[in-house]
Amino acid sequence: MNGAAVYVFGVVAADHPASPADLVGLGGPDTPLWRVPASATAAVVAAAPGWLRARPRDLLAHQLVLDCLWQGGPVLPVRYGVVAPNEETLRAELRRWTVRHMEGLARVAGRMQLDVTVRPAALAGRVHDTLAPLAVRRSGARFLVEQDTVDTFRAAVAALDRALASEGRVRAIGPLPPYGFTEPIIGRPARLRAGGPLLDRSG
Repeated sequence: MNGAAVYVFGVVAADHPASPADLVGLGGPDTPLWRVPASATAAVVAAAPGWLRARPRDLLAHQLVLDCLWQGGPVLPVRYGVVAPNEETLRAELRRWTVRHMEGLARVAGRMQLDVTVRPAALAGRVHDTLAPLAVRRSGARFLVEQDTVDTFRAAVAALDRALASEGRVRAIGPLPPYGFTEPIIGRPARLRAGGPLLDRSG
């Protein structure tokens, strides 16, 4: 399949233990996944569909692949709709960004994301500042937390909820895969014409 276009799900370390062969692409069981290795990383891909639309079932299938990969180790998600014209072009892109990708994988390895909601918004700054020391990194209401401190973080959220019960509610959503702390990588979503074939815009 080296000369054929491939749909890209995400980037993992070359030694990531998950087996893409156990997963399926956007077209169901007849669209198996495989790796395109390059240097210290590999892209998880499937044969590119002839048509690509942002239907709920396809978005869900894309997300399911990423979540399954995350169970085996960190993954850098690629946005829905990115297609590489062939494996060699994809390998060249992976080699070009190896250092950046490895840094991104290291940044989220062993960590989870928790999103904190606060009602009313006037309490948000105070709540977020209180929780910040328990996180490795914070981006707005998103917190990157070491896996072994997730329970401590959730307990702190619960304590704040009790303490501020007369003013508002504080809730933690997660733990979630820390996609909010990864950067967009490898290309742009393919551009589509209404009722027309896939136009490759990757790279």
